[in-house]
Amino acid sequence: MAESRRTFLKQSAATVAAVSLTGCAPEAAGATPVPLPAETLRAVADAVLPGELDEDGRERAVRAFERWSEALEPVAELSHPYLVPEIRYSGPDPRPGWVAQLEGLEKECESRHGVSLSDLAVSGRRELLARPVADTGPGLGVPQQADHVALALMAHFFGSAIATDLCYGRAIRRELCRSIEGAEDEPAPLGAAP
Repeated sequence: MAESRRTFLKQSAATVAAVSLTGCAPEAAGATPVPLPAETLRAVADAVLPGELDEDGRERAVRAFERWSEALEPVAELSHPYLVPEIRYSGPDPRPGWVAQLEGLEKECESRHGVSLSDLAVSGRRELLARPVADTGPGLGVPQQADHVALALMAHFFGSAIATDLCYGRAIRRELCRSIEGAEDEPAPLGAAP
């Protein structure tokens, strides 16, 4: 009897440890997240990303966001300063909530306007997004902590090198590795030949 109890306790401890480390049962630990609804995400991007972006620029911004979100690792160990013993972790996976928000936008659009979000005029999309986007604090913060997928998309875009170039109207190419030659030159205006 004592041996079976020990075996039970060992197995239970191993299961509890696996669940606490992965956040889910061992067989579900490698589950892949549900992708964000592409058409709805692009309809949101048309409404929230800057009008200065052409269709190709918006598509590149959305694809970059999709790649980033697919690679997002929830509850991951964050980097910490040297000699700081406290280990911090990133938050839970926001993607299931973002999928639900995009699906909710589609349902709300259908019930209010009788069309899908992508068929609604951009001004109508902005009206639907006004309430969820208005409840933010100062600044956009980091994308994975955004309360709404529209805010996450904006935070991801406005933190990019493309947004910096667009803001200053110059080809700064913030994240591009450059040689020292020409480092003192002012960046060329956007659209100018290199």
